[in-house]
Amino acid sequence: MLAWSIVALAVVWAFANGAQDAPNAVTTTIVTRVLPERLALTYAAIMNGAGAMFGLVSMVFLHFSLVRVVGVPEALLSEPRALGLALVCGLSTAIACLFIGWWRGVPLSGWVTTLAAFAGAFTGALGDIRQLGDIAVLFLLVLIGPLLGFALSFALTRAVSRSQAKRRLTTETVRWTQTLTAGLVAFGHGLSNIRLPLGIVVVALAALGGSGTRVSQLHGLESDGPLGHLLSAHAGMSTLPLWIALLLAGAMALGTFVGGREIVRTLGRRLTDLTVSQGLAAETSTAVLLYGASVWLGFPVSSSFTIVGSIVGSSLAVSRKSVAWNLLGRIALWWVLTPLACAGIAWGAVLLVLP
Repeated sequence: MLAWSIVALAVVWAFANGAQDAPNAVTTTIVTRVLPERLALTYAAIMNGAGAMFGLVSMVFLHFSLVRVVGVPEALLSEPRALGLALVCGLSTAIACLFIGWWRGVPLSGWVTTLAAFAGAFTGALGDIRQLGDIAVLFLLVLIGPLLGFALSFALTRAVSRSQAKRRLTTETVRWTQTLTAGLVAFGHGLSNIRLPLGIVVVALAALGGSGTRVSQLHGLESDGPLGHLLSAHAGMSTLPLWIALLLAGAMALGTFVGGREIVRTLGRRLTDLTVSQGLAAETSTAVLLYGASVWLGFPVSSSFTIVGSIVGSSLAVSRKSVAWNLLGRIALWWVLTPLACAGIAWGAVLLVLP
C-alpha cells in the first residue's frame, strides 16, 4: 500500500512539475505574440511529453542510475519502512510547495524543491544532519542557472539586434527560430525532468514491493545494465511497470497544458515586455544551457531559474527600466526560502510519522 501511495504521489508530482516548469519554455513566444497562448501551451505540452517519452526510451538503452538521482542515503537502504515514509513526506512537501508557488504565479524548480524536501526527510529518518549538506548544493544551483542565462541572453540580444539592424536576420526568421527554440526547451525539460519521478518509483517498488529487486541491488544492477532490466509490460511489484512510466510522462504533459497559464502571466506580462529578438535570445540561451549542462553533462540546471535569468538579461540588454524589479526580488526571495521551508517541513513530518 505504501509503495502505491508513493507511485500516486510521483504522478501528482509530475503533473505539478509540468505546470510549474514547462510553461516557461513558451512564455516569450506568447508575450511577443509569435504564438497565441492556447496554441503555445499546447505546443509546450506536446514537446514536454515527447521529451519525457524520449527520455524513457533512451534510459531503456543507456546505462543510467535512476536511484542515485533521488539521493537515497546508504543507511536507509536496509530500512524499507523508514525509507518509504521519508519518500512520502518529502514528495508531499514538494508537491504542496510547487502548487503554492503555481497558485501565486511564482516559477519554482521541481528539482530544487524536491531534493531539498528529500534532504530534510532523510535527515529526519536518520537523525543525521549531514544530509542537509545537500541544501548548499541546491543554493549553488539557484545561482548558477539564472546567472549563466542572464549573461548568455544579454550577449545574444545584442548580437541578434545588430544582425537585424544590418538586415542579416528578418523578423520572420527570428519568429520561426524563437518557436523552434521554445519547443527545444520544452522537449529538454521533459527529457531531463522525467528522471526524478521515475527514480522515485523505482526506489519505492524495489524497497516496498515484496520479494523482488531490493534497493541495495539496484545500484549494482543499474551500473551493469540499462533501465530495460526493470521495465515490464505488466504490473509486477518487483519491476517497473511500463504503464507507470507512460503515466508519468503523460501527467507531466497534462500539467503543462492545464496549469501553465499562471506562470506565463508572471513571466510574460508582469516581469517585463519583450520584443521578438529578445524572446529569441532568452529561449536560445535557455536551450543551450539546458542541453549543454543538464542533458549532455548531467549537471542539473533548472529551466525555471534559467529562463527567468535569460528574460532579465535580454531585457537589460535594451533598457534597465524594462524589468519589474520588485517582482523579480519577490521571485528571488521565493527561490531562497522555498528549499529551506521544504527541508524543514519534510524533516518535521518524518519525525511525526516515524516512531
